[in-house]
Amino acid sequence: MAGENELMEQLEYLKNLMENIDSRMNLLMKTLEESSETIALLKDNDYQKSSDVKISIGSGLFSKATLDTGKIIVPVGSNVFIEEEREKTIKRMEDNIKGLQDTYSNLIKQKQTAQNNYDALVYSIQRSQEGSR
Repeated sequence: MAGENELMEQLEYLKNLMENIDSRMNLLMKTLEESSETIALLKDNDYQKSSDVKISIGSGLFSKATLDTGKIIVPVGSNVFIEEEREKTIKRMEDNIKGLQDTYSNLIKQKQTAQNNYDALVYSIQRSQEGSR
């Protein structure tokens, strides 16, 4: 009976692990989609021509602003920002996307390993239950 409880705990652990990996994969996919959309916007020539924009200042009021599309303000961590050329930002984002895609691929492998272990454990439990009958 103690062995069966241990197997059930392992099953629960693997199930939770797979759910955690799924959550991380979903979050990563959303980040990848947003990053891809941002790169597409940065590469869009119409975006570069948009020099006059309206910025909401609240209560339905707007202010006119001029948009410098050649320079992008980029967060580099710890609430620190740098200004860099648009092309450099595009390159940075493309590198980030590659890293995110690599992480996503690793998560797929981890999930497959966890799924294989889960399936093997379920099979083992079923066999032991059949043998005890």
